[in-house]
Amino acid sequence: MRTPFRGLRRKIAEAMTRSKYTATHFTYVDDIDVTELAKIRSDAKKAFADQGVNVTYLPFIMKAIVQGMRAFPGMNSSLDEVTQELVVKKYYNFGIATDTDNGLIVPVVKDVDRKSIGELAKDIQDLAARTREGKVTVDDLTGGTFTITNAGNIGGLFATPVINFPEVAILGVHAIKDTPVVRDGQIVVGKKMYLSVSIDHRIVDGATGARWMNVIKEHLEQPYRLLLA
Repeated sequence: MRTPFRGLRRKIAEAMTRSKYTATHFTYVDDIDVTELAKIRSDAKKAFADQGVNVTYLPFIMKAIVQGMRAFPGMNSSLDEVTQELVVKKYYNFGIATDTDNGLIVPVVKDVDRKSIGELAKDIQDLAARTREGKVTVDDLTGGTFTITNAGNIGGLFATPVINFPEVAILGVHAIKDTPVVRDGQIVVGKKMYLSVSIDHRIVDGATGARWMNVIKEHLEQPYRLLLA
């Protein structure tokens, strides 16, 4: 069976090829203890259920990313290859890679730093629905400064995502699993997940990417920090 290689599938292939042959990919992975976050998320999910809003972990992760970028602004940048200038963004617009019947599409949640957890959850839900229904606009798909790809609901351990060029990095969010953890010298059951970040090594050093991930880890493992941010 042969099918024409064209349309959105070809556009995705061209974008991925350009990214791999332009950005110098470096991937860093860490495990995150989200036991406390799971409790807060469960409470938030119940609180917003009567509004028809499903609160996932993504809004919390997005808020933690903002804190990481405030500490390391280079993670929210891109390289203008025409002028050879590094452009550091002062706004936080995060693309959410969305699996659709027509291929991978990345709608963008705007002004993440200015929105509450509930507002972000509502935006994510709305964008995902309109993306899968083919109702997103050009504005919905442009202006991103960073991308998140979430394969946790499918399975696997972790992945090494391809950067959404010309952004400098992409974060992979993976499955949350019950795992033995040590607390106060005792082995107890906790919840852990892997986060993987692929970085354009031309622009950001590996050590910077690791320190950026540490900020995210601190905020997700101690989620009260997100309330004080």
